[in-house]
Amino acid sequence: MLTRRQQQIMDIIHKLYAQNGYLPTLDEIAHAGGINTRSTVHQHVQALIQQGYLAATTGKRAYRLPEPAAREDYLPLLGKIAAGQPIEALASQNEISADEMFRGQGRFVLKVSGESMRDIGIMDGDYVVIQKQNIASNGEIIVALVDKQEATLKRIFYLPNRKIELRPENSDMESLIYPAKSVQVQGKLVGVFRTY
Repeated sequence: MLTRRQQQIMDIIHKLYAQNGYLPTLDEIAHAGGINTRSTVHQHVQALIQQGYLAATTGKRAYRLPEPAAREDYLPLLGKIAAGQPIEALASQNEISADEMFRGQGRFVLKVSGESMRDIGIMDGDYVVIQKQNIASNGEIIVALVDKQEATLKRIFYLPNRKIELRPENSDMESLIYPAKSVQVQGKLVGVFRTY
């Protein structure tokens, strides 16, 4: 059973990992959690290692996420993705059964929340399979992290003056325009499925 502080640290690790694509340092965890000392974070990380929530390693971070059991027929379900207004980026550790055509290294699943992609058949409650990558071509459907806080599923278009358009596939909705530095590509859409 995790203490409240240990759960907070695990939540911070997963959130920063989802946002940045790499594990945070102890200093970054302390800063994000409002913890005064690095040594306090270190003690909690050591306790999390002993309990099996993290694995020990050498180097700057001295920890890593434990390797999940190899299951070829499952993909990680990392949370919800906005198909509408951007929502807070969330990390999760669930898995979902995946058809062979969706499997592949670096792929994960998100559950769609919203209607912004309905005109191409991506509906609220559908699951999207995403290939993790940090670049995309004009017109591709991507997961975008906006201002390192909010994730959304949209078509990406690169505009002049270092702007990015995130275009919905819903004729009732407007595109979102951001400075290029505010948008990080997290992955590209490779599949959609739904359950009934």
